[in-house]
Amino acid sequence: MTDSDGTLLSGLPGNNPLGFLAALGVQTALDTQGRKCAMYWTDQPIPQPVLEPAVDLAEIAEAVLVVAARWLDGPALDETIDPKLKLKSQEIREYLEQGRAAGSSGLLAVCLLAEGSLDRSQIAKPSDFYFTAGQQKFVSIARTSLGEVTEDEVVADAGSPWCYLGDRDSLMWDTVDDRDHALSASDPSKSKKPTNPGAEALAIIGLGRFPCFASSGRTLTQGCSGTWKDGAFTWPLWGVPASSRTVGSLLGHVAPEGTESERRRLKWYRAWGINRVLQSQIRRSDQGGYGTFGPPRVVWQREWRS
Repeated sequence: MTDSDGTLLSGLPGNNPLGFLAALGVQTALDTQGRKCAMYWTDQPIPQPVLEPAVDLAEIAEAVLVVAARWLDGPALDETIDPKLKLKSQEIREYLEQGRAAGSSGLLAVCLLAEGSLDRSQIAKPSDFYFTAGQQKFVSIARTSLGEVTEDEVVADAGSPWCYLGDRDSLMWDTVDDRDHALSASDPSKSKKPTNPGAEALAIIGLGRFPCFASSGRTLTQGCSGTWKDGAFTWPLWGVPASSRTVGSLLGHVAPEGTESERRRLKWYRAWGINRVLQSQIRRSDQGGYGTFGPPRVVWQREWRS
């Protein structure tokens, strides 16, 4: 919905990691195309992003397709690399160097791998947002999502409630992907999961706001905490229009629930314009390591004063 004050992206729920990543993808795509839009979130039970100044959904979709095409031509999702990103140490270095040299089209590289972060087999340990496993191939799924998304799909998923009409593979960032076998009449892994292709493509672009960092034992991903098998994603929702640079700062300053960092920063959340901080558990299956996001929890909420 667009008016003189701003554009409400009513299809992107801020209490769902997929919706939150997709909203970041909208701002990133517009910013890359020179359209500077501030973004904030409504303080509703299901928060939705608002862009200021107003921008037409068709213009958003056009910007997304331009960025998607550039990313497909860039090194981060190059079709010649291992589609599961199982790179060795020297290959990681070359991959990241190519990403840095490519500018915005290589932005995603530093959000997928970190130099020096290897597993026991001396193979790259990827971002916490890497939920694929088994026969699923992250790069292939991301390339298909960015390469096949249409303007109509972006407009539909950004501007209205999701209908789950797509049949392309997903990177599993939607909370509805957390399908517990114990609560299903049949094994959910044997059925094809419907997706929202516009939101999926937007979320891949939004992932470019979450860089990885090397550490002993595992890769650290901004916004994520815990262990690979038992982690969490924490994200803020702010009520004051924020530029792309300001959003980057907000993403880097929220802290996981119960940590010393959170205790130090709680007093600042209100001053920074944050209304709510949410957290979803990152769950990985014992068989294969497939990842999903658990239901979101509000771990901090602004107290409104009269």
